[in-house]
Amino acid sequence: MRGCLGFVGAGAVILVVAYGGWRYGGEIFPQLERWVGDNSTAAAEGPVPSQEIADSALERFNAFRTAGYSDSTFALTDLELTSIVRYALPGIMPDGIREPTINLKDDRVILSARVAVAAFPEIPAADELAGLLPDTVRIEMRSNLLRLDASWAALVFDGVEASGIPLPDRVIPGILESLGRSDRPGLPRGALAIPLPTGIGNAYATDGALVFESAD
Repeated sequence: MRGCLGFVGAGAVILVVAYGGWRYGGEIFPQLERWVGDNSTAAAEGPVPSQEIADSALERFNAFRTAGYSDSTFALTDLELTSIVRYALPGIMPDGIREPTINLKDDRVILSARVAVAAFPEIPAADELAGLLPDTVRIEMRSNLLRLDASWAALVFDGVEASGIPLPDRVIPGILESLGRSDRPGLPRGALAIPLPTGIGNAYATDGALVFESAD
């Protein structure tokens, strides 16, 4: 179980970028007043993340990676990944970060969360604008999952938004560094290295799923 938690947990850690963003204050969020009226869409109808989905996904994943079948693959949906982040990784999110979500669109990995404004008093001018701001702000980061080497993959980020407002890409490396990003050969500054679980040789996103390949 630890293998999948280590891999998927790295995706959850990225959501902590929201916290790093708050601490960067005015540099990252120069137009705080534009957050008035959060335009996030309502949750789509259909299955929702749950403990049961997380448990089932982890059980199937661990059965796959320990089976040792060559040239075989295993896929997890974004619903399963979100369930794992929310229900199999207790305590990984700092206070004030809610509803961590992983969305998979084609070959893209989109990580998002809702951040409670009141939990981060470091925001410049927050006191003056507190009465105008929504209770929470949605943070979204877009990335591609690429293979780095035989033991590591990399989430390469190329977009971040706060309540639908695009933020400059130049802030991404600084935020990752503030979260303790470790450098590795060939790793871009705007990327985070993720260890591949035991028994897994590669992982990639395609057609709305996260696909794992067994190790040779």
